[in-house]
Amino acid sequence: MASFEYRYVGAESLPARLSEFDVQQYFRLSKADVEAISARFRADRRAGVAVMLLFLRASGRPLDRVSTLPRALLHHVAEAIGGRAPTIASLRSIYQRRPTHYEHQLWAKEYLGLKDVDKFNSDLLVTYLNAQANEVTSVDELVTSACRWLYERKLLIPSDRQVRDLARKCYANVEAAILTTVQETVPANLLARCREVVFSPRKDGSSTTLEWLRTPPKRHSPGTFTETLEKISFLKGLGAHEWTFNSIPLEKQRGYAQNIQARRPVMTRRLTDSSQAIELVFFLRINLLELTDGVMYQSARRVSDLVRHAYEKTQAKQARSSVEYRERLLSIKALVNDTSQPAERRLAAIGEIVTNLNPLSSTSHAASVRETLTDDPHRIRALLSSLQDLDFKGHANDNSLKLLTSLKEIYAGKLTELPQDRAFPVDKPWRDLVDDPDRKRALQALEACAMVGLRKSLRRGSVWIDHSFSYRERDQMLIPPKEWGQDRERHLSILGLSADPEAFLQPLLKHIEAGLNAVSEARQQGKLTIDAQGMLHVPALEALPEEIDPKRTRDLMFKQIGSVQFPDLMLEMDAHTNFSEILLARRATDERELVALYAALIAHGTEIDAKSVAAMTPQLDPDQVSVAMRVLEASGRLRRANESVVEFQGKHAIAELWGSGKTASSDMMSLDASRHLWNARVDPRRRTHAAGMYTHVLDQHGIVYDQPIVLSERQAGPAIEGVVRYNDSTERVRLSLLAVDTHGYTNPAMAISKLLGFDLCPRLKDLSERKLFLPRSLEAPEGLDQVLVRDVSLKAITKGWDELLRLAASIRSGRVSANVALQRFGSAAQGDPVHKAADQLGRLLRTLFLCDYFSNPEFRREIHTILNRGESVHQLQRAVYFGKVAPERGRRRDEMIAISGSHTLLTNLVLAWNTHHMQETADRWRRTGQKLEDAWLARMGPAHFANVNFRGTFRFGVSRYAEMLISGATDKPAKRA
Repeated sequence: MASFEYRYVGAESLPARLSEFDVQQYFRLSKADVEAISARFRADRRAGVAVMLLFLRASGRPLDRVSTLPRALLHHVAEAIGGRAPTIASLRSIYQRRPTHYEHQLWAKEYLGLKDVDKFNSDLLVTYLNAQANEVTSVDELVTSACRWLYERKLLIPSDRQVRDLARKCYANVEAAILTTVQETVPANLLARCREVVFSPRKDGSSTTLEWLRTPPKRHSPGTFTETLEKISFLKGLGAHEWTFNSIPLEKQRGYAQNIQARRPVMTRRLTDSSQAIELVFFLRINLLELTDGVMYQSARRVSDLVRHAYEKTQAKQARSSVEYRERLLSIKALVNDTSQPAERRLAAIGEIVTNLNPLSSTSHAASVRETLTDDPHRIRALLSSLQDLDFKGHANDNSLKLLTSLKEIYAGKLTELPQDRAFPVDKPWRDLVDDPDRKRALQALEACAMVGLRKSLRRGSVWIDHSFSYRERDQMLIPPKEWGQDRERHLSILGLSADPEAFLQPLLKHIEAGLNAVSEARQQGKLTIDAQGMLHVPALEALPEEIDPKRTRDLMFKQIGSVQFPDLMLEMDAHTNFSEILLARRATDERELVALYAALIAHGTEIDAKSVAAMTPQLDPDQVSVAMRVLEASGRLRRANESVVEFQGKHAIAELWGSGKTASSDMMSLDASRHLWNARVDPRRRTHAAGMYTHVLDQHGIVYDQPIVLSERQAGPAIEGVVRYNDSTERVRLSLLAVDTHGYTNPAMAISKLLGFDLCPRLKDLSERKLFLPRSLEAPEGLDQVLVRDVSLKAITKGWDELLRLAASIRSGRVSANVALQRFGSAAQGDPVHKAADQLGRLLRTLFLCDYFSNPEFRREIHTILNRGESVHQLQRAVYFGKVAPERGRRRDEMIAISGSHTLLTNLVLAWNTHHMQETADRWRRTGQKLEDAWLARMGPAHFANVNFRGTFRFGVSRYAEMLISGATDKPAKRA
């Protein structure tokens, strides 16, 4: 069941107010309910029984006699069973006798098929909670999981105290087991040393070691790189690289590490020995893995900078040579045309001009770049020297690893020239430079070759580091070969695929054949043309007829909806979705905590910082906002909150007019950032430094997945990752089509996405130049030869099929993210059987897609519509976050994820609020007889923000919704914050 459906599960009472939407979603009597109640009870008892039945169905717990009954619920009950709405405050008004109340309660329980928790189910619940306690990071989350488990199995949920006591016990059992694992892995004397060293001040006296380790990298600079390497060396000195905790889920380890990151060091020091040991060990371990990823990322960027610098220098050198040649040619031309001088003198002058002319180079531009790179030895040597202690491992035949070993020996011997009597395994393009008679320059060439080769080997996975998240050995990231051999059938059943590649390829080839026939038919009908150069031309789509009614209706609708202050919008949507309860893993304890959470969302999700938000929110100080911001970094909570809001939006009838929920688009939006932010890049469009945020937008407009990315990286991995994680849930409609632009597509990505159960549909750049790739054995209609390329190897697909399935199953099971998988098996892995199989299969799938795209204008229009819908949501995102990411923010992975998730949540809140009020307005118009067609509503959208005031003083009127949002709140008005 989706999280939004669980909204009232485990509730012990009803709020004083219920919206009409909540009544229709959670407390609606069916015809069968009314008939059963009418057949069993007399008229004066039916209202009370109906209320008990509805609450028991929505919450899984019986309603107390003294609980307040919302007026909207009473009106609905009266309308359903007939008669006037009862004017009662609670069930006590109806049930003067407790036995009657319990008798009716028992009937409702039997009617719903609910049972009490017996010994057997209690044991099952304990087993489930023990497993869940290994995943969640708080007892509150475990209580929520227990209530949902009982609800799904139609078991009556015990009191909150009983459930909470059981959750605490299971959580404590798991923590005891984790402590045992930690003590077995880290010897007592080493653990004592870790405590002593971590809490002691550093040599410079500026801070404690723990504070130093918590400090994220500041900027992309040699100083930051050196400091990161120093931290890695320190953690390895404690032995953190040797600790393995395979039995403990990674997210659980991250949760413990985040606890230390979120609190002040002095508070960590006050923890009990057992809690401190667990959190400290996982903080050190996770910190080492993240720092290693960071240093690899920074080194790759430094390599890119050096290569780019060499490229630019080569271009400038070639440009100067061109200018020089042109000037000399003009001088020669002037001498030729100068008839005032004798021929002998002019020839002598021409000879002087060409005397010092350098001969034309026979080398390619790439070779010139390699030469230029060789002439930059100091920075290359500094980079390679700093990486010597990182314990690289790799395949025995990897040349870059052999070169690193050789260079380590050369540096140890303090040699300045490359030994003449040794052979070095360098790639062919570098051979001439390494064989240079000038052995000093040869050493420089070897270093440049090793640097470039190491970057490529790390990307394709032939070189790895064990103490890393993203650069581990391939078999550590994928399902292990032994496990794959045992569980292959189970994984293939989940994927819906066969171990026989022919079962996949033969239907695909038949579909391609049909697609080629459709393209040929479209060509014959003049719907597309192929010119003499083999360029394929498709006419532009005809614009839909412009209708005035939908535009006027939209303007009138939003005029009636009116403007709204952002705090009021957030509160209203929280009352509908309880996203604050998801973020805190419980209801807020008081109004101040709730307002601090809202302020933290604004501080993370907009360009306003904590200090400014506190200044704009009365009775709130920056420290409260900062603490709440750390709460938002808890793993998974922002994503679950976003899912709840998107599910709420999708429950409206109007959303079904916008889309089926089966298709989506994905694209990156860049947030302006300081040039000093270490993971910022220059946006090629706007020429400013920025950080990337990649979002998946449903055809119903909601953002269903978000993730921070680096601008310069390919987006195919993030595109696939978002769909896979969204489709993990079995309770929602699965995405079957994802529209992307050219940056979100590669041939291997199209293959992986298809194996994972959805189609990747790119809007390709330079469409006229695109070719259709086919195997030689497949026949094609006449007239298409100019756009066909017959180089697809079915044999390569068959050979790499099993490993390709293993890769897809590893992504599906969550062992490796699609981002990392696509990097390891992308262009850097050329020659690898898995890459070759994915590339060849992707070519076939791209051909099938292009056949549909070329021959079917409606399919082409659908792709463009989905992508344009995503662009409209991006405009709203920019209205929410229109400033710049401050240089002190976004340095840590968790913080960047929180910025992305908070911004997405704020955007989804606006979309959901607009959708809800558009639905209310449409329903009201139809009740009054005003003309309103579904076709008009289908052409509107909720990405409207002119009516929302995102800035100003933030006044949160919590009192109106206190009963629904604050634990233990009454309907008594609360002080305004």
